[in-house]
Amino acid sequence: MSVPGQTMGMAVFTDPFIKAFGLTRIELSPAYLCGTVSSSFFLTMAGRWFDRFGSHLMVTASSSITCRLAFGPNAGRKALTLQTVPVRTEQRRGDDLVTKQAGFSVHAGIACKSNQRKKLERLCWYITRPAIAEKRLSLANNGNVVIALKTPYDDGTTHVVLSPMEFMGRLAALVPRPRVNLTRFHGVFSPNSKLREYVVRQKPVEEQENPKPKAYSMTWAQRLKRVFAIDIEKCEKCGGPVRIIASIEDPDVIQKILNHLGLDQREDPQNRSPPKDLTDQQTTLF
Repeated sequence: MSVPGQTMGMAVFTDPFIKAFGLTRIELSPAYLCGTVSSSFFLTMAGRWFDRFGSHLMVTASSSITCRLAFGPNAGRKALTLQTVPVRTEQRRGDDLVTKQAGFSVHAGIACKSNQRKKLERLCWYITRPAIAEKRLSLANNGNVVIALKTPYDDGTTHVVLSPMEFMGRLAALVPRPRVNLTRFHGVFSPNSKLREYVVRQKPVEEQENPKPKAYSMTWAQRLKRVFAIDIEKCEKCGGPVRIIASIEDPDVIQKILNHLGLDQREDPQNRSPPKDLTDQQTTLF
């Protein structure tokens, strides 16, 4: 590809190329010229791809990590925060196992043993929690979005104030890129690391030779009960068990049943109002 400074960058590889392919400098020059000319036809397309998938995502993510604004007239500046006088002076338990470097935080203060399945489940629930709790969002009188922190920062920050555009920029940074794994391992935990076998526990040979029977996944009714606490296998009136007769998945049939029962009274299903919990909370600010 043709990139700025490629001549200077490729100059250090001239002698290795000549030695590896058995070319002379006269033969290498036309080959380099042909490669530069042919790659120039892809510069426009490559620039569009970079503007669409590269720079915008990079600016949005880096601004979110460094607590700066990515959009609007205040782009590049720190977000407006509300602070109080810090009241905690002593060091909390486990702070020596927490570190923050380059916008990332590593927390090693929580551990659970292999037989503590309930504790592991609670830890997984905490890791997969939503990024923002709607109960801590409110609207100021001037239309800004006020985010109340669950735990104040060490400098006393209790709230973060963002304009609607700035708030949308923070939300855009949380949207995962398409076809990218959400859980990625780096360093010694990376799949190709030579030290991974020393830090990741391997299955014993006995378990590999005698594999356990395949565990079947939960039914959709069990998932509803586990995730949303909706128990459809229990009668609401008598508390007795309920037997599932059928599962209707056809949208047209579902729409007819809802219309017959009078449960679907939406006039325009395409347009939806903002969440009531968010718009009802008003904060007097400025």
